[in-house]
Amino acid sequence: MLLSELSQAKVAVWGYGVEGKATSTYLSKRCPQLQFSVLCQPHEVDDQPHQFITEPVTSALLNQFDVVIKSPGISPYQEWLKEVHCQLTSASALWFSNERQGQVIAITGTKGKSTSSALLAHVLESMGHKVVLAGNIGVPLIACLDDCDFVVLETSSYQAQDGAIQADLAVLLNVYSEHLDWHGNEAQYQLDKWRLMEQASAVVLNQKDANTLKLLESAPLNQAIHWFNQSQGYYVLNGVLMYQDKALVSKHGWQLAGDHNLANAAAICTVINCLGLNIMPAVNHLKTFQPLPHRLQPVATINGVHYINDSIASTPKATQAALATVAAHRTLLLVGGYDRGLDWQWWVESISQEPPKAIICSGANGEKIADLILNHGIKTQCIKQASLKSAVEQAKRMAEPGDVVLLSPGAPSFDAFNDYQHRGQQFIQWIK
Repeated sequence: MLLSELSQAKVAVWGYGVEGKATSTYLSKRCPQLQFSVLCQPHEVDDQPHQFITEPVTSALLNQFDVVIKSPGISPYQEWLKEVHCQLTSASALWFSNERQGQVIAITGTKGKSTSSALLAHVLESMGHKVVLAGNIGVPLIACLDDCDFVVLETSSYQAQDGAIQADLAVLLNVYSEHLDWHGNEAQYQLDKWRLMEQASAVVLNQKDANTLKLLESAPLNQAIHWFNQSQGYYVLNGVLMYQDKALVSKHGWQLAGDHNLANAAAICTVINCLGLNIMPAVNHLKTFQPLPHRLQPVATINGVHYINDSIASTPKATQAALATVAAHRTLLLVGGYDRGLDWQWWVESISQEPPKAIICSGANGEKIADLILNHGIKTQCIKQASLKSAVEQAKRMAEPGDVVLLSPGAPSFDAFNDYQHRGQQFIQWIK
């Protein structure tokens, strides 16, 4: 929607988190005559000169407006929204209609999108380009108003859902079960991710991701497709990032841990090729990238015990990837959190041959995970704790010099924390 059309409408911003606030600031700047409303919680009201409405949001309330700009965290699949007749749009749609600039590279994936987006932005900036890192990890897209060469957009499934993001190049790292409570089911989640690919001018896909291949088969793309994780391009072999038959970076030659991060680097190198940039300087800049917090983050070594914070891990798949970076038989693993209904049975089976030294389960789904482990008869110590704090205390008591205590919960944090950052910060505080 063009701003000229918006200025003639009765408008509301629904949600007043980071993106909602940025959207409100944008409207005040670009449409100073527009009298819009903000639909939010009473505790979110601040001193900005907006008209705040704090009553519960209903279809009747939304239908008082012509246009409602919805924050990404609000699911459009709620049953009562079928009664809404106003136009629901997003801040992304506003930006692409009114502010688009530079080349837009949108990166999504169930896991790895934040690290990959930050990694690409680091490489491009180090090569002398003016880059804006936007999305959940950077500034809100609607706040990107200055000239730049590239916008690297970390894109969640929530943001991709409405099809408003029209990237010059879209990257899909991987796709598996996540956010089922928001999307309703796994099929819808995957289709919402795929919408980003359908709207892009060109795409980068993972040759080794089975769900990506299934999506491509069921919903073919007309755009140019560039592959990573395949032997004619960039891929990972025995802990080394390769290009065809040339070794580029070993897992010991940079700051990130795990083959999954080398696979992310393969995706980034593929993007660099697509942009027509020189790959060798890019590879050198990969090596100077520092890990993001809460992603396999070394916290401390105390009395010979290594503590690692991987609070970002909100699915069993992410926990599986984290375990692959440590010696399992010397690792005390902390799992559990908010129960999003994901399947843990396959994960339990996957660790049965080489289980961690101990698994300490806590949180809302901790007992369920522990029962699966115990019923499977895995030869490891499996302990239930009521809270993550008590699980950390248990791990401290059990750990011996040379052991690793790994927080990689495999579940969201919302049962006990504000978000994964809050959970990770608490873990660090309890350790230190």
